Amino acid sequence: MTSEIASALIPFLFSMGAGYFAGRIKQGALPLSSINTMLVDYALPFALFLYTAKMQRASLAQHAVLIAVLIGVMLVPYFASLLVSRAVFKSDLAHAAVRAVTIGMPNFASVGLPLLRAVYGPESDLTVAIAVTAGAVVMSPAALILLERARPAAPASSNEFQGTDGLLAKALRNTFLKPVVLAPIAGVLASVCGWTLPDLLSQSLNIIGSTTAGLALFSTGLVLAAQPFKLDAQAGFGVLLSNVVQPLIALVLVSLLGVPKAIAGQAVLLAAIPCGSFGILFGLSYGVRDTSAGTTLVASSLLSAVTLSGTIVLLGHL
Repeated sequence: MTSEIASALIPFLFSMGAGYFAGRIKQGALPLSSINTMLVDYALPFALFLYTAKMQRASLAQHAVLIAVLIGVMLVPYFASLLVSRAVFKSDLAHAAVRAVTIGMPNFASVGLPLLRAVYGPESDLTVAIAVTAGAVVMSPAALILLERARPAAPASSNEFQGTDGLLAKALRNTFLKPVVLAPIAGVLASVCGWTLPDLLSQSLNIIGSTTAGLALFSTGLVLAAQPFKLDAQAGFGVLLSNVVQPLIALVLVSLLGVPKAIAGQAVLLAAIPCGSFGILFGLSYGVRDTSAGTTLVASSLLSAVTLSGTIVLLGHL
């Protein structure tokens, strides 16, 4: 069991550590925005399209219940964080959105594939692909819509309805034109239609798409290095939601929905993955820097060495 845990956790901790070390050494000289653009607009969309386009239609149907579990796992902490940030900590909408997505969307893209492969083998790739796709389709709009709504108000001479229905329509349009949202939707459509990707196209997309895990982990380390660390009640609440509440939600949902044991274990382990940096990266693209989200990301990543180990041990006894 110790060897299994080490092989699952050490590679992703090392990659994040490398990014953190590079960020501290370069003191902000590394172009994080360019790396973010490469990751969010190219590498991750290419990988998502490949994963989803290669799914079998039968597999999609069999994993429908998994999608429901993952959506619950993400949205419950997302709305809990959003509500507490706005009602208790009196945060503005943009900062609350960054915090909620940071907490609600685990680092599926970076940690999921190496972690689940180490524990469950290559057959877990489809589960990871579904998780990444669900995160992109559900949580990316959840972040982008609120960030669009929180943009500075338009000049008074413009359409006065820009702040209500017009702004929401613009937010939805901008959200679903993002490559990270379009790519998995296109891949699912290709799978449902039974279209087989040409080998040359797969190989071409995979050259960039295969860099996703390493690039995402490295960029997470860069983000960690750039974050001011201020452990307060907001950050503590976020870590509690991410590292403890999310896997418990998954455990309850897989039990209630009767998810098969193998897939149930994978769902719980995915839910135990620490916070991802996409909420923070989305925020940076809108000029929003949230210290609490950064602290939550750092603390959740560090604590995950303990919580992931405990989850793996627990699943081994179930």
